[in-house]
Amino acid sequence: MKPIDPDWTSPKTGHDWRDDTTLLACAWLEALADQRKWAARLEATGDWFANARAARLRDEHAPLYDPRDAAAWYIFQARAYAQDRSRWVPEEAVRIVPTLVRLGTELELLLSIPGAEDIGRRIMNGDRSQPDDGLFELLVALAYKRGGWDVAFVPPVRGGPRSHDINISRGRSRWAVECKRMARSAEHVAEAARGRVLAAAAHARALDAYRSISMTVAYYADPAEVPDDWLAARVDDYLTRPWQTSWRDDYCAGTIEEIDFSLARRIMAEDDVYYASSRMIEMLIGEYDHQLDHSMIAKWRPSASRPSYAEMIYQASVVRWAVVAGASTIRKAKHFRWHLVKAVGQMPGDRPGVIHVGVESWAGDVADYYRHIQNRIEAMEFRPEGSRLRWVYGNYIVPELTTRSDESWALSETMAPYRVGRHSVREPLPGHLLLTPEDDARDGVHWDGKA
Repeated sequence: MKPIDPDWTSPKTGHDWRDDTTLLACAWLEALADQRKWAARLEATGDWFANARAARLRDEHAPLYDPRDAAAWYIFQARAYAQDRSRWVPEEAVRIVPTLVRLGTELELLLSIPGAEDIGRRIMNGDRSQPDDGLFELLVALAYKRGGWDVAFVPPVRGGPRSHDINISRGRSRWAVECKRMARSAEHVAEAARGRVLAAAAHARALDAYRSISMTVAYYADPAEVPDDWLAARVDDYLTRPWQTSWRDDYCAGTIEEIDFSLARRIMAEDDVYYASSRMIEMLIGEYDHQLDHSMIAKWRPSASRPSYAEMIYQASVVRWAVVAGASTIRKAKHFRWHLVKAVGQMPGDRPGVIHVGVESWAGDVADYYRHIQNRIEAMEFRPEGSRLRWVYGNYIVPELTTRSDESWALSETMAPYRVGRHSVREPLPGHLLLTPEDDARDGVHWDGKA
């Protein structure tokens, strides 16, 4: 892919556009919420976010929403993206908006699926702490409907055993479909949090010296084993010996250099930039690598009209890192065997079955490739006792904190089919995608380096 040129600006006006497709999906889901409580839930979400944003602008890490009501946060963020950018958070919107765009685009088709509104009610009320599960089921059902299948959600039996999620049929062919949504890798979340702790000490040292520096670090040890002040000591080395621009030690290797503000000053003379965003990091150091984790702190002046945006930066510190140890890759590349074992008990024995496993991945292409190999092996060797499970689809979603001038969100999506055991039954939905229009697809996978 052609490298991104970071030297561009957007106008400070003209941000009053609307995304009516996203708003349509929001309106549908909001109508399914308990109306006696919905207004209060949305107001509480706004209050929580206001407090969290104030803390983050002081460079204090704070959760953006109450995890007990993630469904309200999803609607709050989608609406902020679609009609009021003053309260949107790019790294959250990139996870939420693509799904609602698909639901809004195909809402008429979705409403033709029996049971779809029951799933919507469950998302907004019963399962509001984990809306991703129900949203994933809606996306899978839509994919089969687009593929020419008759689709219906299987209603739960109160007090009875759990069943599969969706029935599909076409002519004489009938399949049972089960959907499993894998949570974000806990290992990657823990590594990123530890990386921020190590980076914070380096930021403090640089800002105390009133120096603007950029560090790139490759950890070949577990970051949990690295002393808290290790990167700060590397900053000290650089400040006393400015020719010491690289290092290699028992924990990591890295480089350190001064930030050149010429690009940032040129851009910010015409544009405000979201604080600590991928775009801000790109303009400070010239690029944003989506395979790395990032942390930045700055002394800056917020925009009067958009307080999350900076109109001037006086000083900044950027640290980006990757954990390159093989053991880390294995930990982050969690495979889906546990989900197969759990799903088999929900499959009927009177028809072939297929499982969709949704994976939202921020772990990087190497970890995703390793995960793919493990999943293929697990599927080939899996013995679905008591069911006729034949195929597993890995639906891999990789959000991208885009820095392109013509995008507000972007993602990579890969569908990988895995044959369960050895048989000749054809897969029911070859070549499908859940979020990306199929006519925009290409052959290959996102971890092959071409995406």
